[in-house]
Amino acid sequence: MINITIQQKIEMAIAYNGNVTKKDIADRFGITPSAFGQRLRTGKFTQEELQVIAGVLDAEYISVFKFRDGKEI
Repeated sequence: MINITIQQKIEMAIAYNGNVTKKDIADRFGITPSAFGQRLRTGKFTQEELQVIAGVLDAEYISVFKFRDGKEI
């Protein structure tokens, strides 16, 4: 299993989208691009913030524990 950090996932999602910049995401949060860069370096994002980033990227962020019986938490 390959471990990919949240920072790497965000960077890959930005690259894949191709139309959104880190500045665009920073603007959505009302912070400077350098402040967003710092947040990206630490990788400290809430689930809600990751969903906002996904929205800017025209994507969906899903993070759940999925059990064999289909239960998701």
